[in-house]
Amino acid sequence: MSYLQSLLKLTRTGSIKLIAVLGAGVAVLAPFSQAQTIIKPEPIGVTYSVKPDYRKCAFPLCGGWYLTPVNQYSLALQTEDEAYESSALLPNTIYVAYINYKRLGLTTKQIAELESAMRSEQALLRGNILNTPKTTKQLVRKAVAQTQTLTVNGAWVGANKNTPVGSYLNISSTGIMCITTPCPYFKANILNSDSSSEFHDLSLEKANLDREQEALAWQALSTNGLIITGTKYETTGFDPTGNEPGKGVGVAATKIFFSFPPKK
Repeated sequence: MSYLQSLLKLTRTGSIKLIAVLGAGVAVLAPFSQAQTIIKPEPIGVTYSVKPDYRKCAFPLCGGWYLTPVNQYSLALQTEDEAYESSALLPNTIYVAYINYKRLGLTTKQIAELESAMRSEQALLRGNILNTPKTTKQLVRKAVAQTQTLTVNGAWVGANKNTPVGSYLNISSTGIMCITTPCPYFKANILNSDSSSEFHDLSLEKANLDREQEALAWQALSTNGLIITGTKYETTGFDPTGNEPGKGVGVAATKIFFSFPPKK
């Protein structure tokens, strides 16, 4: 069941009454704008999908990790058809020999858990790529090739092995509540961009979560944001006055990523 369906069910049974009252006793709602909101990006690095390098040459030239910046071919919400078209394009990848997890404060066991997810291509990492510092011995041997290290400041692991379809998004609540719908309940920040879009409904059905995971997803959405891949669809609102409801935009999550390590 989507967020909007849950809310409308409660509204019709009288369990929820959303009334905004000003001095004159008039219900007031902020109009919804379809225009894209530009936000100021934070200097926190790039978000990558990760997979291991299985080439057989000597480490560190081989045997590290391939990083793919997400949203290479789309910086906007996509329909399902647009998402499949983008997925057919060959992405640009970056090879790094090392990954520095120090800023995440992980234990040895947690690093092993995260790298297990990375080997099965079920993890996202955010950070900055830097040249790996050379040892004194390597500096003397000038022929040693320069390698690169990803310094990580954020990590997420997939809730399951669903195929990611659509744009990579950080979904959060706008805090807006309305009497009629469509209502811009949610904001989607497009990862690796300075763009965001407000939208009206969120469905987790295609993400195939169990009950515990679904509860964690809604909790994340209302706090630090929920990382997903998803596609947009058209929604029809609800007007209790009997007027013709408007059309809105919903997002169907296809894959959910939870922050790692889990927040306690």
